[in-house]
Amino acid sequence: MTTELKFPIDMSEYKHVTLNLSRKELTREELEQIQLNVQLARDAIVFYTALAGAKGLGGHTGGAYDITPEVIIADSLVKDKKNNIFPILFDEAGHRVAIQYLMSALNDNMPLERLLEYREPNGGLPGHPERGYTPGILFSGGRLGHTWGFANGIARANPGKTIIMIGSDGSQEEGNDAEAARKCVAQNLNVKLFLDDNDVTIAGHPKDYMPGYDLEKTLSGHGVGTRVCKTPEDVAKLYSAMQSVLIKEGPQALINRRKM
Repeated sequence: MTTELKFPIDMSEYKHVTLNLSRKELTREELEQIQLNVQLARDAIVFYTALAGAKGLGGHTGGAYDITPEVIIADSLVKDKKNNIFPILFDEAGHRVAIQYLMSALNDNMPLERLLEYREPNGGLPGHPERGYTPGILFSGGRLGHTWGFANGIARANPGKTIIMIGSDGSQEEGNDAEAARKCVAQNLNVKLFLDDNDVTIAGHPKDYMPGYDLEKTLSGHGVGTRVCKTPEDVAKLYSAMQSVLIKEGPQALINRRKM
């Protein structure tokens, strides 16, 4: 076990921000703090996923690193109860669980030092999220594309609440998501997707091996409202795009195009 060690990155400057959906833009103070939070979180993710990799346990740094800005903004929006956002950020790419564990620690569900046991056998931080197994983890996520249908069920069970699901271009290749999209549109469920469109999967680059595959066209064809953010690393623009999606009724998707 490695929890006897102190987490080597000073996270004391990470300060939670509470955001209300009524505002289209961040204040300068909010922007600066969220930018700092993103950098600190990414530094932490790189460190402890690399540590797991050095132990021969695998790490999966890239996806978790990618979605850090949208996860931190979404977490800030969840913190304002007036926004009526269901307090679980579902992720349909379970291998990105490193960001889920970090947010659990930052939200005081477990000490940061637990992250040093990431992916260790019987360490309680497996390579995919398991509800009830790790402190602060409130959903289970299997392989790609298996979560949207579950998010639909959560939406049906919680009318009046907004459900957030973090997705990816790789996950959206799965047939499960096509069925979930049609169901979501048919029942006008209040599910909002934030999709990391980084053109990278374990098989290579979708634009190379799957010509014609396009998230915006695919989701629009199912009837999902779509918006594309071409600058998701610009926190101010990312927040504005997320806010515009979250205030709309029914199924909506924000497609964040970035290079991993």
